[in-house]
Amino acid sequence: MKHFTFKPTSTFLILFFLGLSCCFAQKKSKNSIPVTGYKLIWHDEFNGSVLDTSMWAFRTDVKHRSVQLRENVSLKGGILKLNLRELTQPLKGKMASGAGIVSKKQFKYGYYEVRSRLGDKIDDDTDGQADEGWHHSFWAMAASIDARGEVNTTYPESRRTEIDCYENASTHDHLAESSLNKFTQHIIIWKADGKEYGRVPKTPADITAIPLFDAGVWHTYGFEWNEKTVTFYVDGKITHVAEYPASQFEHDNINIWITAIAANWTGKDQENSSAEYDYVRFYSK
Repeated sequence: MKHFTFKPTSTFLILFFLGLSCCFAQKKSKNSIPVTGYKLIWHDEFNGSVLDTSMWAFRTDVKHRSVQLRENVSLKGGILKLNLRELTQPLKGKMASGAGIVSKKQFKYGYYEVRSRLGDKIDDDTDGQADEGWHHSFWAMAASIDARGEVNTTYPESRRTEIDCYENASTHDHLAESSLNKFTQHIIIWKADGKEYGRVPKTPADITAIPLFDAGVWHTYGFEWNEKTVTFYVDGKITHVAEYPASQFEHDNINIWITAIAANWTGKDQENSSAEYDYVRFYSK
């Protein structure tokens, strides 16, 4: 029997290294952002096996149609997973449990970004629709964190600025927003008495609906906040620019929120689902 020795040709070596370079190119650089003049100063790549509680608090409030549970947060393979569950017995009066994390550090002007996919694309209740009943959000607002490292309210007295990079609902009372593939991007301005002053831009001008967009696959979402405006991005492209001058509105220091709940406007029939996050990053000048 003859034994053949493989001798790589120069062409083979070129193709091999080109293939390697393509593989590495698919890994998103921490400097590959759609704005210039910024430096990465805070981030979590979710590479551990448990959430880093020096960086994050758990969202544990009871709101709308769900109770948020810290045990619904998990990490595996470099991915943060928010597990969303239909309950067979009521818990604190709710029949669904959501999840969320809130940064312990506060931020202000800069560029914020996550990479995420929303929903698991599984029709868990076999009614012909998948991922129904959940409201996904990547947003920023001042938070009140208790001694247990938990956030049990979305109405702290300190809030004035709320920036919603996306609010994504699989079903919505407002038909223009009713799809995982449509979402709103806006600022909500709160008054000192806790009442809403207004939104910029107002619905339906804040709705992002990208043709053939699928929120159930990986996308990057970001926003740049400065003294005059908030600019929203999806996959590196500008989707909205909102005027928000410091001369007119109070600008808070804000915490980063990554959450999913069963909201009042998402219907009564929540099914088991999830949301996954590859990273969260904050850049400053």
